[in-house]
Amino acid sequence: MSYKTILAELEEYCGKTGLKPSTVCVRALNDSRYVTRHLRRIAALDKDAQKIRNYMAAHPAPENQEDAA
Repeated sequence: MSYKTILAELEEYCGKTGLKPSTVCVRALNDSRYVTRHLRRIAALDKDAQKIRNYMAAHPAPENQEDAA
């Protein structure tokens, strides 16, 4: 399960129950900042992943070589 999955499930549940995500997280985890913290973590992971992809695109692996490292 990924953070995006549980946050999507939480959003769906809150839409059906009328509760705020922070309320659910306080009741389930005693942590009102769970959603905010994980949204920041997801944004950082997405940003880092894009930087890695950009680097690999700018520095492609040599042709006909596997395990060059």
